[in-house]
Amino acid sequence: MFDFHYYLIVSICVLLFSISKSGFSGGGLALIAVTVLSINFGPIKAISILLPLIIVCDLMAGYLNRKYIDKKVILGIVPYTLLGVILGTLLFKAIDLNMISIFIGSISLAYVFFNYLMTKSILNSVPFNGSKSFWGTLSGFTSFCLHSGGLPMQTYLLSQYRKKTEFVATLVFSMAIINVSKVVPYFYLEILSLKQILEYMLFSPIAIAGVLLGNWMNKKVSDKSFFLIINIFIVVASMRLIYDGFNAL
Repeated sequence: MFDFHYYLIVSICVLLFSISKSGFSGGGLALIAVTVLSINFGPIKAISILLPLIIVCDLMAGYLNRKYIDKKVILGIVPYTLLGVILGTLLFKAIDLNMISIFIGSISLAYVFFNYLMTKSILNSVPFNGSKSFWGTLSGFTSFCLHSGGLPMQTYLLSQYRKKTEFVATLVFSMAIINVSKVVPYFYLEILSLKQILEYMLFSPIAIAGVLLGNWMNKKVSDKSFFLIINIFIVVASMRLIYDGFNAL
C-alpha cells in the first residue's frame, strides 16, 4: 500500500538536507531535516534514510565544487574526523544523543558569539578556535550519531576562510570523506542494510535537485552575505539542537 505521508515527509526532508549539503544554510536545513525525520520515524530510521542520499549529494556537490578544494586543509583534518567516526562506532549504543545535541549546539553557538562580539586578538585566545583536532573529531563523531557533523565542520572552516568558494568546496569534500567512512560501521551496527539502500535510492533525484538548487543559491549571494547567512543558520540550528536535547532529557 502506498504510504503518502512517508514519501511526502522523506521527500521534503531530503530536499532540505541536500540544499544544506551544497554548503548553503550553515547546516540549519540539515538539522531541520534530521529533526523532522526523527520525530516521524525515530532517530535510527532517520539516519539510515539519509546516509545513502547524503553520499549521492556529496558526489554531486563534489563535482560542482571540484575546482576550489583546499587539499592541505582537508588532509590536515581527515585523521581527526575519522577518529570521530571510530569513537561514534564504539560508543553509539551507549551514549545519550540528547546530551550530544546540547553539547554541539552550545559550543557552536558560543563560537558565533565570540566571532561577532570579540576582537580578533581576543577571539584567537578562545579555547578550540581554529583547532582542527577538536572540531574535526567532533564533526566525525556527531556526523556518525546525528548527521550533524556539518555544524562543527563549518564552525572550524569559518576560522579558515573568508571566500565562500573555498569554504564550500572544502566543506563538501571533508564531509564526503566522513560520510563514506560511516557506511561499513552502519552495516555493522545494523543501522543500514542493502535492502534499505535500494529503497532509499528512490529519493536520489530529489537529492540531486536539492544540491543543484543550493549551488545556484550560493552563486546569487556575495561572500559577505553568504557568511552572514551561514552564521545566522548556525545560531538557529544550535538553539534548536539545545532545545531538542533538553526537551528530550
